[in-house]
Amino acid sequence: MKKYSSNLAFVDLLFNLLVGFTSLFVIAFLMINPISKTGEVTPPIRMFVEIEWPSSINKDIDLFVRGPDGDVVFFINKDNGYITLERDDLGWSSDTYHVNGVEKVVRRNYEVANFSDLPAGEYVVAVLYFSVVGPPIDVTTSVRTISPHRIVYQGVTEGLTPRAERTVVSFTVDKDGKVSDLNTELQIPITRRGANVP
Repeated sequence: MKKYSSNLAFVDLLFNLLVGFTSLFVIAFLMINPISKTGEVTPPIRMFVEIEWPSSINKDIDLFVRGPDGDVVFFINKDNGYITLERDDLGWSSDTYHVNGVEKVVRRNYEVANFSDLPAGEYVVAVLYFSVVGPPIDVTTSVRTISPHRIVYQGVTEGLTPRAERTVVSFTVDKDGKVSDLNTELQIPITRRGANVP
């Protein structure tokens, strides 16, 4: 009697395994989550300006920002629609707050203005030593864009004296939001003439 050998069972098993692994691969591939767009955050702030002076000095320094429309944002006019003065620091008097009835003190002299839009034109950033008497103060200023993050300007205004105003920097923004023409030499008075500060 003749014996017949056949590899059909092995081929059938191999084919079934191949179909099984391919099916699992396809199912696993379909279950991969696409890159989520809902987790992306578009910041509402396009740019911000910060000033800071030594926390050991109890004096009021004020930030002034003039936009291309000529409107000046400062401690009296804190919002012009696209520039907002978020913090008006008065020295130590604005460093105290209460949490659950407990008084907390944070010694930091700091002001910040946020830009929600950047219309094309010239911007001017100035500081004013509002206090009537006091020692000369060095004021650190930084101007940054958010998306993408970029330091547009960072520097120190040295020896600011009482009731004195100094233009820190002026710059131009084009229609695409690109900042150019930074100038730290030109003094553009904006507090007395532009904002009618007493």
